[in-house]
Amino acid sequence: MSEMPYPIKDWEQAIKQVKSVVAARININQLGEIEEVHILAGSGRVPKQIVRDVESILAAQFDLQIDHKKISVAQLEENEKGNSAIEVSNRPKLVGVTLRTVNGMAEVKVEMLKGDTLLEGLAEGPSSSHNKLRLFVEATLKALEPLNSGLLFVTEDVGIIQLAKQHIALVSITLIASTGEQSLTGCAIVKNDDREAVVKATLDAVNRKL
Repeated sequence: MSEMPYPIKDWEQAIKQVKSVVAARININQLGEIEEVHILAGSGRVPKQIVRDVESILAAQFDLQIDHKKISVAQLEENEKGNSAIEVSNRPKLVGVTLRTVNGMAEVKVEMLKGDTLLEGLAEGPSSSHNKLRLFVEATLKALEPLNSGLLFVTEDVGIIQLAKQHIALVSITLIASTGEQSLTGCAIVKNDDREAVVKATLDAVNRKL
């Protein structure tokens, strides 16, 4: 790796000066070039604006030009950050998640409540570590089908990253509608269980569209 004029920590610290940014992590390649910028932010600003501000501050302070496609923004709901936000009562609430594995196959069940109505979603597939997380996204989306008014949600990717000394579940979903495609992202802090965090991250991604 070539010697860099500025340490990564300085870049990350500069990004944290951007309004609404809670934490930042930068990944570089073997040439010392920025490959990925992961940002954890509050929900008060549009992600595109945060990305533009990050591009601007890196260019202004360090003369770093970075492709906006390398910057990903995960936004936390206010109550995830410990603030006294009022919970939206009509949103689906997670009741439970179950996972069964037999002969290399996994079956995932997600149960939620919306008012007095129980919503259930099932998904099954190979039981690899990554695919099991993906099945929790798909089971959540299936449980939400009675509420989505014909909208089509497609799972793009899911993962667990470490950011600001916390593990964060990140979910990427594409919404396909008559007006075209829209990328949705959601996140949730992993408190006790990766699986529950993935379900909550999925809800975070799609709640505003339901």
